[in-house]
Amino acid sequence: MEKIVFYFACVCIAFVVKGLAGFGDPLISTPLLSLVLPNSVITPGLAPVSLILNANVVWKNRDHFSAKVVLPIAAFVLLGIIPGTLLLKFGSPQGLKLVLGLLIIGLGLEMLTRKPGANAKPNVYIRAAASFFSGLTAGLFGINLLFLAYMERVAVERKEFRANACFIFLLDNVFRMILLLAEGMYGQESILLSIVALPAAAAGMALGALLDKRISDGFSRRIIIYVFILGGVSTTIYALLQLL
Repeated sequence: MEKIVFYFACVCIAFVVKGLAGFGDPLISTPLLSLVLPNSVITPGLAPVSLILNANVVWKNRDHFSAKVVLPIAAFVLLGIIPGTLLLKFGSPQGLKLVLGLLIIGLGLEMLTRKPGANAKPNVYIRAAASFFSGLTAGLFGINLLFLAYMERVAVERKEFRANACFIFLLDNVFRMILLLAEGMYGQESILLSIVALPAAAAGMALGALLDKRISDGFSRRIIIYVFILGGVSTTIYALLQLL
């Protein structure tokens, strides 16, 4: 029972952040759950939960979905995942992960210091590069954040950002679920985690949605940037610990 309560609390807290920012739940749930579970249980256990919740976010914000924005990004993300997954067979270089963490922090600080309303115009080359390398790092490290830096620069409002980002995460979830099932990664412990995590994630998302209604677009944007920077910090710290 204590283990189940711990699972529930970790996932619920993580999805409060998801409800506010539209992403970031793995940045909280994975480190906390790794105190008692291996990644071979956490990743498959949370995969169906993320898939269901991302599908729910996309459906609720479907009026703000833009195929013109999402499909080119999603295509290059999935293209990047393929070589990233293949490169994973040769190891997960922590030096590269350290550089990735520092890059994410730098992008986050640029977003934080940029003047309000100074969003950039869409650029097909930057979009393609950011999306491809986001997929590459997702395949190598499970970190799919770089495309968010581009989306934050061109998104008009938080509902648009949330709908489009979660659709890309949804495609990523489907792709990963197929791989996990093909590899036979679902055991008793991961199934138990999925069963506990689904109501916990729903409760966290509901609480996050309630809080989201009480904050302004400006404050919501700052939350998105802070969570993005948190991703870079956690990536950097983990890479340093592995290198030392």
